[in-house]
Amino acid sequence: MAQSSCRCYCSVPCCSNNKHKFPYLSFHDFPVDAEIRACWVRAIKRDEGPSFKILRGSTYVCSQHFTPEDISTSASGRTRIKKGATPSRFPWNDWGKGRASQARQPVYQRARKHFRAAVLDESQEMPVGDFTEEALLGGVAKEHDYAYHPSPGKLDAATKRIQELELQVLSLEREIQQLTVKQQQQPLIFKFCVTDEDFRYYTRFSSKEVFTVFWESVYPSASRLVYWSKAQ
Repeated sequence: MAQSSCRCYCSVPCCSNNKHKFPYLSFHDFPVDAEIRACWVRAIKRDEGPSFKILRGSTYVCSQHFTPEDISTSASGRTRIKKGATPSRFPWNDWGKGRASQARQPVYQRARKHFRAAVLDESQEMPVGDFTEEALLGGVAKEHDYAYHPSPGKLDAATKRIQELELQVLSLEREIQQLTVKQQQQPLIFKFCVTDEDFRYYTRFSSKEVFTVFWESVYPSASRLVYWSKAQ
């Protein structure tokens, strides 16, 4: 029978699983049947003695040491060990060594392993040639080689493109200067009057076009106008 208490500890040697750290595991009492109970004791290689007593409700074996076929789950979600099943997954019979060695690997080694697998999977979709792992990883590494020097042709093309952009910037600067001068020459009334109705209201001219013709005709003389106060 599975136990749900957080004080459950697995009694298998070299196993430190408990319900608090691994709540998804189930913990099971030793069987009442003497023959099956003896099979469990022989399987975990831990005979009863002064340092180990099998007590109902306090001595368990976690579900990690059983195969999926040995465990059944009821409709209510309660986990049970099938009758006659014996724990068989232990560190000394090579179970868990692969996972343990992977856990001990540094992070960069595990990431490199996953990266290699992803690259090799993508290479299987390519219709061309024989791609080795070293060749694929070498090709990827070249993409990140920041010490790579471009060819002279690429440098010439880049220099030419920079010169074209510099000329384009100069041309735009001249256009901005011309627009600025043109805007300075326009009368301030253009900032307040936009439509023909505005010009009729403020200047009594029939339209903006008529006012513009008038302004262009008087501006050369108006720019040289000397007021009486300045003449004195």
